[in-house]
Amino acid sequence: METRFYQARDLDIERIARDVEAIFHAQGYQAQRIGNREQMIVQIRKGGDLEALIGMQAAQTITLRSAPGGIVAAIGEGQWIDKAAIGVMGLFLWPLFLTAGAGVLRQASLESQIVSTLDSIILQHRSDVHIGPVPPHMQGYTQPHPQSQPAPHGKLECSNCHAENDYDDFYCSQCGKPLAVRQQHCPQCHAAVKADAAFCTKCGTTLPASKK
Repeated sequence: METRFYQARDLDIERIARDVEAIFHAQGYQAQRIGNREQMIVQIRKGGDLEALIGMQAAQTITLRSAPGGIVAAIGEGQWIDKAAIGVMGLFLWPLFLTAGAGVLRQASLESQIVSTLDSIILQHRSDVHIGPVPPHMQGYTQPHPQSQPAPHGKLECSNCHAENDYDDFYCSQCGKPLAVRQQHCPQCHAAVKADAAFCTKCGTTLPASKK
């Protein structure tokens, strides 16, 4: 996966995503975009159902996220098709396994093309933009959006009376003893945070008050 930080004020994520989609549409690719002014996802692929079946369909996903001072971009292989089946088929149909490798080369070529196109589009929007690697404190912006993460579920057993409690309970409903301490995570970047922290030290997000 390729990541970049475009440092410039007032970059319009929605307009950039629209321009990327239009350029690859004009080149014969299938492209679509979803999202909003805070985060946009553009998916690009080329090839029909047969190419998709044998692993030669290039599919890439571009994620653009608003960040302090600019935009964080992540470009990598998309999940338009389930390629897990190709590994199983390759055990019996080795020619398909080889063509799947050719598909990997095509995807690498498409990723390079996307990065170059994205650089050009953003430079057209803001000629003073600084293009560089994602700063360490912004690495959380290259991770999946928190809405895509499954919520914790299940039960938590009290170590004192062994009663079952809901996962998000902090005290046992039967004996009142504190339940096992769980690692807290930032809802924005998912970095580990201290239980009594008010802000995430990685991305600056305000953290919800812990239960007392």
